[in-house]
Amino acid sequence: MDFLYLLRLLLKRKWWILTVAVAAAAIAWVLTMNQPKKYRSIAQISTGFTVNEEIRMSNENVDIFAADTKFNNVIVTFMSPAVISLLSYSLILHDMESPTPFHRLTTKQLQSIPKLDWQQTVGIFQNKLETMSVLSSFKPEEKNLLEFLALYGYDYKTLTEVLAVYRFQRTDYIQIDCTTENPELSAFIVNTVFPQFLRYYKNVRSSKTEESIDTLQSLMDKKKQDLDAKNGQLKKEGIIDVGEENTAKLEEIMSLETSLTSANAQQTQRTYELQKINQKLGNLPGAPITTAHKADNTNNELLILKGNMNEAYNAYVKGGSSDPALLRKYNNLKTAYTNKFDSLQSAISSTGATGAGIEGESKASLLDKKGDLEVDIRAGTDNINRLQNQIGGLKGSLILDASKGAVIQSLLKDAEQANKEYLAAKQKYNDAIDIATSSVNNFREILSGQPAIEPEPSKRMLIVGMAGASVFVITILIFILLTYLDSSIKTPVIFSKMVNLRLISMINFMDLKRRDLAEIIIARGDTIVDAEDNKRHNRFREALRKLRFEIENSGKKTFLFASTKKGEGKTTLIQALSFAMSMSKKKILIIDTNFCNNDLTVQLNADPILEKIFPDQTNTATLVEQVKAAAKNIGGGTVFAIGSEGGDYTPSEILPRNNLLHHLSKLTVEYDYIFLEGPPLNDFSDSKELVQYVDGVIAIFSAKHIIKQIDRQSMTFFHELNGKFCGAVLNMVDLEDVNAI
Repeated sequence: MDFLYLLRLLLKRKWWILTVAVAAAAIAWVLTMNQPKKYRSIAQISTGFTVNEEIRMSNENVDIFAADTKFNNVIVTFMSPAVISLLSYSLILHDMESPTPFHRLTTKQLQSIPKLDWQQTVGIFQNKLETMSVLSSFKPEEKNLLEFLALYGYDYKTLTEVLAVYRFQRTDYIQIDCTTENPELSAFIVNTVFPQFLRYYKNVRSSKTEESIDTLQSLMDKKKQDLDAKNGQLKKEGIIDVGEENTAKLEEIMSLETSLTSANAQQTQRTYELQKINQKLGNLPGAPITTAHKADNTNNELLILKGNMNEAYNAYVKGGSSDPALLRKYNNLKTAYTNKFDSLQSAISSTGATGAGIEGESKASLLDKKGDLEVDIRAGTDNINRLQNQIGGLKGSLILDASKGAVIQSLLKDAEQANKEYLAAKQKYNDAIDIATSSVNNFREILSGQPAIEPEPSKRMLIVGMAGASVFVITILIFILLTYLDSSIKTPVIFSKMVNLRLISMINFMDLKRRDLAEIIIARGDTIVDAEDNKRHNRFREALRKLRFEIENSGKKTFLFASTKKGEGKTTLIQALSFAMSMSKKKILIIDTNFCNNDLTVQLNADPILEKIFPDQTNTATLVEQVKAAAKNIGGGTVFAIGSEGGDYTPSEILPRNNLLHHLSKLTVEYDYIFLEGPPLNDFSDSKELVQYVDGVIAIFSAKHIIKQIDRQSMTFFHELNGKFCGAVLNMVDLEDVNAI
């Protein structure tokens, strides 16, 4: 509903909107009549930021985000005051030295600045161009040169307006775009700005590179000092390679454990062989027990001698095989062993028979083997013990070296880390030196600017259309904004939202200038001007009829018409309603009780006698005749009015104690309805005093007024009337606003 209301409102003001839009388009058309032609030139350069075809000084891959940052940096540098100043110097030198300048100053323009020495000015601009310095506005002579550049249109602001530098789509290229009134000027700008940018860029880059090299060199020296300090700590510890020493010990332990395993296996094998020989000796027949016992004792002695002999031999070998005392001991033990063995052989040979001689030799052989095995077993046991002791000693030394190795490992790690940091700093320093000494430049001009043959398409029609459309939209928005800012209760919908009162009728606005209200209600044809006027008349009459119906069905006879503020239309509405009710054969009495503003008395030309009437209290008929004599007939014997003199007083102050208003119920035998008009509640209390004399109260609100806080306070009076309040009437409503609902 709100949208339809706005739409109808805009349609109502469509001619205003269209007129303003057409006027804006016409103004834009006139202003663009002398618009100069524009010529565009473009140049393109490759950067190498996003491709790997160029020879690079490092092995880094292309970073898209870093490339975007580089593009932005280059574009900002292109449009920086430093580069644009170099461009402006080139342009002004061209115009001052070339026979075909791009611009020529008029005499008036030359007179607007201080007189300059032409050759001196050229020299200053050439010096600024060579030194890549910017003119300063703080120096008076350079400030004059800045003004001189502005006259030619070569100042920073003007050049940045005609020059655009941007990345061409998502490629590796940067496009330089210039649009001016001179095609050759456009081409000159795009072809000159790149070399000037390159000069400035290389200068800044070399300065930054030198600073970076100095920083990297100091960092490298610091890392070298740290490395030397770590190596010094290692030298103080007198460190050989602990890791290699421990590795050798572990290898020796593994070798000894292998030997120990082999010795244990041999010892086990010898033990099994000794058990076999003992078993064979026990199984030999025919030997006397005593003889056998003797043989066993002799065998034990033989084994002891052989063991001592082996021990002497081992001691001699361990002593380096050079000790003669150990050698003599070994030879003596060997001789004793040989003699003992020979005597054992002779004893065995003499005790047996012929057939037993063979068995004696076998037993002697077994005993010899047994002695050898027993000696070998003792030697193997000693060897096993020696190996176990050596392994234990090496393992103990490893445990002692563990704590020493932890400290050494910490020092070694620190030295290794310091060495890595030093090498990294040195690599960065060398890379910076390589970049600084190289002449690699990835910027390449791939498209030179050419003077345009045809001017750019005129945007005149676009400007005119945009002007008309923008003003059209702005005008609509202004009307919509004014509508929303308008807080008046212009429609019943808005009235119901802002005023919490029952609406019994809506009266449309009527222009009553030079018109008679009674003739409009009677619907005489000579009062109608056109079809639209006829529509308003009909709606006005129908609204009055609806209000008349509400009053007739209310069951009340006397009514007070009140409002919150002045100008709500109570006076006119009472008259119109009275004439409308007279058409239904009703007799109406109007009493002007608005003492502060007695417009009813003036407009109806009624006699101002209300304050002077002293009604007869004893006889109703006499009272009626008294009122009929005082009331003025203003409507064909059906509408009567009693006026008041008016003044700055209230009814209780001016009316007698037994005044006419106390007897209104008695007058209803003569008059069908009695209407009273009350002053506005915001300013006066008269209406509150008049409520006691009537049966019902009707509130009048104008659709052109705004509900304020004071109105809301006065409206509480209507809510407190309980059964006497009949409803509200929305007066002076615009039909177009009503139709939008």
